[in-house]
Amino acid sequence: MKKVLILCLVILTACNSKPKTPFQVLKSVKIKDGVKLDVQVNSRISKKEMVDIASYIKSDSSQYNNLQVDFILPSNSYANKAGVTVYATAAYHDKTIVSPADTVADKNKNFLSFEFVGFTPEKARELLSLDPKELAGKQIIGKFIDDATKTISLIAEDKQENNQLYILELDSAGTVVSAIAPMEVTDKGVRKMVVSQQGDYMTLKDSILTMYSSTDVDKPYRSIKQSR
Repeated sequence: MKKVLILCLVILTACNSKPKTPFQVLKSVKIKDGVKLDVQVNSRISKKEMVDIASYIKSDSSQYNNLQVDFILPSNSYANKAGVTVYATAAYHDKTIVSPADTVADKNKNFLSFEFVGFTPEKARELLSLDPKELAGKQIIGKFIDDATKTISLIAEDKQENNQLYILELDSAGTVVSAIAPMEVTDKGVRKMVVSQQGDYMTLKDSILTMYSSTDVDKPYRSIKQSR
């Protein structure tokens, strides 16, 4: 009997052990009969890894009938005017209410819904492999996937044109949606890439592309970490 009890405890511990994939809970907000959590992960991890994280959190939050986990990628900031961009969402719903969206089973056999809000890892790799002819002969210095606009922006430098920068934005199909040769200015020690006549601009520092609106030039609108 003692051996059986020990075996049960081992199985229970294994089921609820902390996932190997690093994560950090950034924010908690109460919702009806439950809670919504913003959880930051270090990279564009897989669906299975996120379900495992959600399952671990659920096991520690069993008092909630409804649990929503919004996964956030690095460089997002609540200080940005556009807020944070959700990469994917996992949600447990009240078991007494049948939800057709609950089609995913976690390691504890609990059902939940899961949705990629942004690009999947596979689609992201496809976008990062794009080599648009518009940037031929230029040195690409950064690739930035924007899950909010469903686009990828490539920033390149032309050594033969006095280091002129070019920003090429492509949609999920690889079609060019905008091509800009920004005007570079330095303001109070900050190097800015002005991308519109109205004065919208971007900055690139520490591999993070930050966008600013001309209507509020001192407050970041959205920030994206360079994709690799």
